[in-house]
Amino acid sequence: MTSKTLNQDTDASRWEYTTYAPKGETCPACMKPIASLERVYRGTLKRQSGSPVVVYRHIGKCP
Repeated sequence: MTSKTLNQDTDASRWEYTTYAPKGETCPACMKPIASLERVYRGTLKRQSGSPVVVYRHIGKCP
């Protein structure tokens, strides 16, 4: 049996779609603020307690 490894940047189940982030959001990958009108990936992160939290991440390489 062969195992598949998923690249987290290209895993379609991880990032829902591209959009614009609300004002004041920070990219969890690089911890830098997201500029207004900058396209980002929208996704969710699971938490041990409570419901998942919505996150926004830069598209491509973080600045």
